[in-house]
Amino acid sequence: MTATLFPKLSRTERIDLMTIPPHGEVPVVIDSDTFNEIDDQMAIAWGMLRPDRLDLQAIYAAPFTNHFFGENASHTFVDNPATGMQLSYEEIHRVFEKLPLCKNPPPAFKGATRYLSEQSEPESTAATRDLITRARASSDTLQVIAIGAPTNVASALLQAPDIIHNIHIIWLGGNSYDWKDNQEFNLMQDLRASRVLFDSGVALTQIPCFGVANCMASSVPEIQYYLANTSQIGNYFANIAPRCPWIGFASRKVIWDITTLGFVLNSDWFTTELRPSPLINDNLAWSFDNRRHLIQVVKFIERDELFKDMFHQIINADKDPV
Repeated sequence: MTATLFPKLSRTERIDLMTIPPHGEVPVVIDSDTFNEIDDQMAIAWGMLRPDRLDLQAIYAAPFTNHFFGENASHTFVDNPATGMQLSYEEIHRVFEKLPLCKNPPPAFKGATRYLSEQSEPESTAATRDLITRARASSDTLQVIAIGAPTNVASALLQAPDIIHNIHIIWLGGNSYDWKDNQEFNLMQDLRASRVLFDSGVALTQIPCFGVANCMASSVPEIQYYLANTSQIGNYFANIAPRCPWIGFASRKVIWDITTLGFVLNSDWFTTELRPSPLINDNLAWSFDNRRHLIQVVKFIERDELFKDMFHQIINADKDPV
């Protein structure tokens, strides 16, 4: 594949793109492996329940596979990215169905059927075509929330490098630079796509998983205590919470993906710093070069602020706004 030449952002342009307006509606799209866990569905529902702040324009179904964890390690064994994407697409619509007051849900688009690492050329999909068109047409910075393997987003960047001028990617992926390893699900599923995020020069806010976002732990009792018998979507979450095999006795479930939505809703809930964009080695470990462009990295999250807002929205999802 021919090397892609990406536009170079000035430091001022980069900072402007990474700065989310503190007030008003913000244009957003979500790229999600929705069927994989419970946190994607929560992120999508929360986004749809905050139209006062988020102009949620589209949702893209991302591919995923979980076969490397073993057949009994997840609620559904998925060993093909196309299957993961299709399951995610169907799950997006299930979330829509359980939000009856959201009369006009955003369009959902199918994404990649193969990882970028498995292709010589990026796959053109309904998701990538929509993202390119939407980014080019956006008069304000389009906030691209990526909560899965970044195959769709990276493919769009490779197909249309000019969208760098119009987007800010908020990606949950990789582990903290201080963590003992970088064996992280979203990053390692599609190594080539993950590298595109860090190497292209796109405006990027990274929310590391272990070492940062793992503070976002909940539990089956907590989810059921607050959400059961509240709303259709609340009941759905209460019912599916126990289906993940890893949430066992005295265990908690990290609701990772809501961090990205929370960052756009209120970045004051987060502590960040600017860092030179890291490199991902073949063994997945981080390497650093201070000459590289800057990205924004989340260091700390006010966990309770996110859960309070999200639970409140879900509890009242079936009530007409006053």
